[in-house]
Amino acid sequence: MQSNIGLRARQLFFSVVMGLLPNTQQKIFGFGKLLAVGNLFEHQDFSKVLLVTTPGMVKRGVLDRLLSDLTQRKIEAHIFDEVMPDPTDECAMACAQRYNKGGCQAIVAIGGGSVIDCAKIAGALVVNPGKSVTDISGSMRVAKHLPYFIAVPTTAGTGSEVTAGAVITNAQEHFKHPVNDPHLVPDVAILDPQLTLGMPAKLTAYTGIDALSHAVEAYTNRFSQQKTRHAARQAIQTIFANLPQAYENGLDIQARAALLEASYDAGYAITHNYVGYIHAISHAIGALYELPHGYINAILMPHVLRAYGSAVDISLAELAQCAGVSKTGASDKDNATAFITALEKLTVQFGIPHVLEELSKKDFELIAQRALAEGNPTYPVPVIWNKQDVIGVLEAVACG
Repeated sequence: MQSNIGLRARQLFFSVVMGLLPNTQQKIFGFGKLLAVGNLFEHQDFSKVLLVTTPGMVKRGVLDRLLSDLTQRKIEAHIFDEVMPDPTDECAMACAQRYNKGGCQAIVAIGGGSVIDCAKIAGALVVNPGKSVTDISGSMRVAKHLPYFIAVPTTAGTGSEVTAGAVITNAQEHFKHPVNDPHLVPDVAILDPQLTLGMPAKLTAYTGIDALSHAVEAYTNRFSQQKTRHAARQAIQTIFANLPQAYENGLDIQARAALLEASYDAGYAITHNYVGYIHAISHAIGALYELPHGYINAILMPHVLRAYGSAVDISLAELAQCAGVSKTGASDKDNATAFITALEKLTVQFGIPHVLEELSKKDFELIAQRALAEGNPTYPVPVIWNKQDVIGVLEAVACG
């Protein structure tokens, strides 16, 4: 087993590499900005492009205006609409094959994190012919620029439109592959609040908590830079101020727009300082039980943060101020506790339970093994855990 010093050295290396990345991505924000896609493709002189989305997006006619606009510009759009929640490696490979078969020159992903992640992996496979998802999994193994890539999120949670990472599921092994590489950052992110209007309340809560967990983990991780910390603080302040309103009223355009920006900020933060054990454990659980990622994060987050102990007291106390729950004169520990309590109050408001009823003790060993393999050494976590630390969290969230 590697020493903690060796793990910290590798974590610092990854964090420094990501922190030094120039922010070259173009961000387009505004109501109805989905139609900017045509201008971007025309400017690049593309004639054949791949649209990656879900069957529901096509059925609801969300893409109709865009498809009409592309037709008028004489841009041939090939559609891959086979992406389901928690897409598999087979799905990503099929998407890559559709790209190649159509002779496409660019990709636009329109959907939630599953769609954007699937499109990212497909793009990575396109530029790495002959390689499998396993071959590019881990850190810095894509190693090539993806085809020109536009990401259009329709949920406010994953931040995949700005991150240098993606997660894809191995259907046979029920295992989620994390893929981290600067080349996965899309060339353009289009944030169109119109696409998030009317999102179901539960999905609003799950994706909002997911974005919150991104900001919290990036902020509490070691080696974070000032730009990362600023983005995380801004995201947390915005989410606490707007997520309850969006949950209660799915048509609140101001809250929707604010959350879309917050999701982007949180995604930016984890691109430069990664996630931690909340996500490592969540990925392992989600692959086994096919539960919504944000739902799992909401239940895990308070327990993981408490288990970190004093290592995160100062950071969480600062985040308590962003969330508006800190008390003047209180100790860092007390304000950290207030922040964790505020997280739990959000889950109660959103009808999310405190336990995972589906979680079985027979899977604890496997979950711990996978979580530790993901968490070390990639993530600059506040505390390096062992198997019993992970199992302790699992016992805390298990029913009975």
